[in-house]
Amino acid sequence: MFAKLMMGAAAVLAAALFAYLGNRMINAYGEARYQSGLADGQLKEVPGILAANARAAQAGLDARDRVIAADGARDAELGRLLPQILSAQDKVTAYAASAAGRAACLGPDRVRGIEADRSALFPATPADAAGGGPTGSVPADAIAHSGRP
Repeated sequence: MFAKLMMGAAAVLAAALFAYLGNRMINAYGEARYQSGLADGQLKEVPGILAANARAAQAGLDARDRVIAADGARDAELGRLLPQILSAQDKVTAYAASAAGRAACLGPDRVRGIEADRSALFPATPADAAGGGPTGSVPADAIAHSGRP
């Protein structure tokens, strides 16, 4: 009797083992099929991805070419203007070294005349009269009040 009971238990245990292993094999096969389908789907997307990357790379190269062309145009313009700039700078330096260049450009009477012309053309607003506006003139003794020697 014990042998029959052991044979029955062994048969049930073997059936359970086969069922478990069969279930694992079916699940593994299903997962493999799913991954294969996923890989096929992703493989179908590769040409579109490559085309998008090629377009992005071409756009970057076009932008680089535009920057290079703009730099070339700017360099050409600076090359054209540089002699004029240096000539003007030389003229200013030569004038500043002369006696006329060392003299004061405008005397105080001339500056007051310019301020009178400006106030005739642009009358002061009430804010300007109160000293809060940008058009107020500099007092004659501003340097004395500034604390500088």
